Amino acid sequence: MTPSAISLRDIRSFHVGGRIVELSGQPTQTVQVSPGSAPRTVDLNGHYFTGQLYAQHLMLEQPQSDIPVLFWHGGAMTGVTWETTPDGRPGWSQLFLRQGYDVVISDAVERGRSSWSPYPQIYDSAPLFRTAEDAWSLFRMGTAEGFSEDPAQRCPFPGQRFPIRQFDQLCAQFVPRWTTNAAASVAAYAELVSQFDKVIIVAHSQGGWFAQSVAAGMSDRIAAVVMLEPAGAPEMSPEQLASGARVPHLYVWGDNCDDHPAWKPYKQDARAHSERLRSLGGLADHIDLPQVGIAGNSHMPMMDDNSDHIARMVQEWLYGALSLRRAG
Repeated sequence: MTPSAISLRDIRSFHVGGRIVELSGQPTQTVQVSPGSAPRTVDLNGHYFTGQLYAQHLMLEQPQSDIPVLFWHGGAMTGVTWETTPDGRPGWSQLFLRQGYDVVISDAVERGRSSWSPYPQIYDSAPLFRTAEDAWSLFRMGTAEGFSEDPAQRCPFPGQRFPIRQFDQLCAQFVPRWTTNAAASVAAYAELVSQFDKVIIVAHSQGGWFAQSVAAGMSDRIAAVVMLEPAGAPEMSPEQLASGARVPHLYVWGDNCDDHPAWKPYKQDARAHSERLRSLGGLADHIDLPQVGIAGNSHMPMMDDNSDHIARMVQEWLYGALSLRRAG
């Protein structure tokens, strides 16, 4: 069945957050910037803009909600996470547009179109790069022993829902990441939220950690937070917890989490955080897909072969959570 057309009234792209940093004492370089061109002198001393976030806002001709959905990606990823899936199906940005939501897809600080900054002059370390082997295991495509450079020799988990033939297309999305820019990322995400009266945040993995942080600081602007397998939860003061408890939270978990050396503690931390929110009267729900009879999902449920089904589950939860909040 051919999906219905999406009618947009506008698309805007912008950067938010960031600051100016001046560097001095840098060496002057002579470089040939294009093949065959004359070399020119480049002076690296001067002012650099750093800590900014890139966002693209897609606005429907006739939105059914006055609250946009902000999509936040995970570590070593960009906003491509929410666009077309590696095997060519509509991504969650399209699925939510078709449900009547305006959407905002962002590249976090240091990722994609947000750009990098010099290191170690501004970023205090070199970036990390994600290997295919790391992604295979961490994203729970299969066991570490099940990975092979030869796609035909790879052994995924039985019933794996990620389109394994397109695993290399997923790896093509990876970008460098730094581990020391959390504060700048939270600040830029908060600045993004401040561009709107009210938002829904849908976040994946590391983005879920940021979403919980921002929700605790900006509860008046956040209608709900949906997290697909957040990478744990930040530590919070009692005041931050009380603020965060005013925002409905949903946590979604795939398969093979509970015995994975990284995901078992991440999930435990997130569950403990949700219990703290509940103890303060907050709404903090979990959809553990294997426990509701949906087996085989990877760390990438927005790309798995049942991604549209999970999106509908999230949309139904949002409808209920926002209706409950309005009634309250």
